[in-house]
Amino acid sequence: VMASRTGRAEKCPRSPLRRTLPGLIAVLAAVVALLVITAWPVLSSLLHPGDYTATVALNWGLSLPSGSQCVYGADSGSSFHGDGTRYHVLDYPENSTVNTALSWQGAPSEAHAEAMTQLLDGLSVPEEERPDIARCRWYSATDPDDPRNRLDLLLSPSGTRLYILESFF
Repeated sequence: VMASRTGRAEKCPRSPLRRTLPGLIAVLAAVVALLVITAWPVLSSLLHPGDYTATVALNWGLSLPSGSQCVYGADSGSSFHGDGTRYHVLDYPENSTVNTALSWQGAPSEAHAEAMTQLLDGLSVPEEERPDIARCRWYSATDPDDPRNRLDLLLSPSGTRLYILESFF
């Protein structure tokens, strides 16, 4: 409050900054919260670089049990469009829940097995790092936005080795 020339008390005009500061803080807080929520999968994979399950969660929305160790990886390399093929082998401890984490099917059809073999050949994966496809349990997924993008998971008969094959177009 300040005195005017007429002797009456008048309110001081509020500064424009004072009126907009709470709104600005609220907008900034909302933007930061939105960025953290949308970037969490990426941040998680950066914070846990050896945990390929975070990458599977990011790419495919699948939650695989943690506690695995990546023992082999091959990548066709990134291209301008982000397409390519990636292959990883994860070892799980015997008490892992990977056996029950997904709705596993029997072995893939011969056509799917042949397609996977061709992708592994293209990555030059050595024979000792390849699954025995006919003996593994299988899970597959496709990208709803582009069904050419495909994930194939093969679980060894012992349930302790997970083979992950991703192809992006």
